[in-house]
Amino acid sequence: MVILLALGSAMVIGFGDYWGGRAAAHRPALVVAFYVQTTAALSAVVLVPLLGWNSLHPGDLLLGALAGTFYAAASVALFHGLANGRMSIVAPITAAVGVLLPVLLDIVVGVSLRPITWAAMALVIVAVPMVALRPGGDHRLSLRAELGLSLAAGAGYATFFVLFGHTSSDSGQWPIGMSCLSGALVVGAIAAAQRIPFGRPPRMAIAAGLCSIIAGAGIARALQIGPISLATVLGSLYPVVTAGLAVRFDGERLRPINAAGIVLAVGAAGVVAASH
Repeated sequence: MVILLALGSAMVIGFGDYWGGRAAAHRPALVVAFYVQTTAALSAVVLVPLLGWNSLHPGDLLLGALAGTFYAAASVALFHGLANGRMSIVAPITAAVGVLLPVLLDIVVGVSLRPITWAAMALVIVAVPMVALRPGGDHRLSLRAELGLSLAAGAGYATFFVLFGHTSSDSGQWPIGMSCLSGALVVGAIAAAQRIPFGRPPRMAIAAGLCSIIAGAGIARALQIGPISLATVLGSLYPVVTAGLAVRFDGERLRPINAAGIVLAVGAAGVVAASH
């Protein structure tokens, strides 16, 4: 079940990232992120009660809200890094750190998995940055700033995964609802402080928000039933879907390293699924 939920979530968020990226090509990234988070939060009002819960724990709500805050802060750091730095540095480092930290945590606490599963997950950790790698282009940030933003974004995403891994399934999807709400508040506050006009919500941002809540519910459940490392690694495969959509609909060309990363990621995910 963990594998199916994580892979399904990766596929859905891959679509969401593609639509969000398309929207950000025409509107400020912070505005797009705000509408994505707000759409997800409003959708959670309907989805969360429908999915039900056994016993609502305040601690789970707090963890969900904290996870959303870290996720939003990580997104802001990533957006700033991608907009002002080199994608060839920011994107792969963010992806690698976001996946690696939860895996290291599971190793430290002694989570037991088969050696072949650990090996396959290590290949995914290598493959995801390869898929995310994009041409550098002009940049206005120093290498130190690029590295700092990348590490901060990756650590924020990793913290999101770890916090959700410690929520209880008794609370149902209320933690993801709190996550979407806190994320919308954080991004909205930053955009308002910068006096960025919001305007009408882009349709693609709304579509990305719907994908966000669906994928969030799936990955949250996968993280709850764990292991955190397994759910995180498989849930991180969304760049494969995003890259495929960009090639199909935007005419983007895959560089050899991107194609190799996709093949490696899909093959390693298959080994994880077969060995777990």
